[in-house]
Amino acid sequence: MKNYILNIFLIAFSIGFGQSKNHSEKFRKLEPDVWLGIWDKQNSESALKIDTLFYDEIPKNLDFKGTVVEALKWKDVLGENILIQTVTGHFNWKDYEENSKSYMLQDKSELYAYLFRKTNSESEFVRVWKVYDFNKCYGVDWFTGFIPKATTITDVNNNGISEITLPYVLICRGGVDPGEMKIIMYEENTKYALRGSTMLMCKSENPYGGEYTSSENLKNNTIFLDFLVKRWNIHKCENGKYY
Repeated sequence: MKNYILNIFLIAFSIGFGQSKNHSEKFRKLEPDVWLGIWDKQNSESALKIDTLFYDEIPKNLDFKGTVVEALKWKDVLGENILIQTVTGHFNWKDYEENSKSYMLQDKSELYAYLFRKTNSESEFVRVWKVYDFNKCYGVDWFTGFIPKATTITDVNNNGISEITLPYVLICRGGVDPGEMKIIMYEENTKYALRGSTMLMCKSENPYGGEYTSSENLKNNTIFLDFLVKRWNIHKCENGKYY
């Protein structure tokens, strides 16, 4: 009887210890930021004196969602700027049937970008705009995030107002289809965009994908359009960059 009780105790202890150890290991792996080399310093405007921010240097009053993958700070004629880019990774979401309380658990992932600004007349940073996109993926291969070494801060029209350009992809597939690609540019509060697909088999005789459409407001802005098309052509090839 004593041996039986002892065995029960040892089993309960080992289960509890294993769960506690597993919890501790997960807790130690938690990070508020994961730096992924998103910023393209070489093709950004050096005169803006852009600096990267450590997580602890981000002002505590800034409200954002997700794990930080890039944080940049600089000044232009409008004031002091902070760009924060985040991703969530995959998480479960409830896919409800139409007109029903029944649902299935599916996979979803999100990305965000935020611009905060502080002018000379303000004491704190205020959000100027937010970019949000997501990927509902049931495929085998997936990626939801910003293209590595592709985000730029520029002043291509030389008016003293910085342009923030954010190339990213949303990939979900079980075969060989191109992923969804977007390049979003903001100058102050004005949004410009190229939207299309990534290119596969880029070095083969028959590459496919890589097409895009441009937002209407780029038709009369050849400076921005030329810049964005060049960025598109640089980054459209997947070439195993995402998994």
